Amino acid sequence: MSSTSQAQVSGLARPRGFSLVELLVVIAVIGLLAVITVPALTSVMQSSDLTRGGQLVADQVNLARQTASSRNQVIELRLIKIAGRKGYAATQLWRADDSGQMSPARRIVNLPQSVTIADNTLSPAIASLPTGSMTLGGASVSYCALQIRPSGEVTPIVDMKDLVFTIVPEVFAGNTSLPANYFLVQINPVTGTPLVYRP
Repeated sequence: MSSTSQAQVSGLARPRGFSLVELLVVIAVIGLLAVITVPALTSVMQSSDLTRGGQLVADQVNLARQTASSRNQVIELRLIKIAGRKGYAATQLWRADDSGQMSPARRIVNLPQSVTIADNTLSPAIASLPTGSMTLGGASVSYCALQIRPSGEVTPIVDMKDLVFTIVPEVFAGNTSLPANYFLVQINPVTGTPLVYRP
């Protein structure tokens, strides 16, 4: 009886494994798939962040309108610069308290990490808005603000074509021309209604 037949008869079949070449081929295929899919996945995630960031700004404008109307008082929407981020990366609603001093009406809302509100000619409203500084986490940060009256009217009065904020990927925050992917929020100065545009 041959040795192969003896192994089969005794039930001791040799275990089979993967050869080094087979393992290297599998690793190469996985690496190739990663190289192909990572840029597409990054683009999809950035696009999702851009949509969330733009919608967040529009929602904050709507919330300011609703709060101003329900409380019958002027609500200030502040666009806040955050240390280490480009452009304006957060928003917060403020209102005048009983003594006439401005105090927060809502908590600070941060835009997604990869997007920001451009603080140049891409956002023409920025140039028209009053600016100031406030303390955030123990540090002084700058902001610009617009006020929304109970009627919905926006102050300072700015032409509708100039009451535009552009949300862009943070890597394009310094550009003065629109990137391929952006989100526009335009505010009607009479009603305070935000209009959004996403290419």
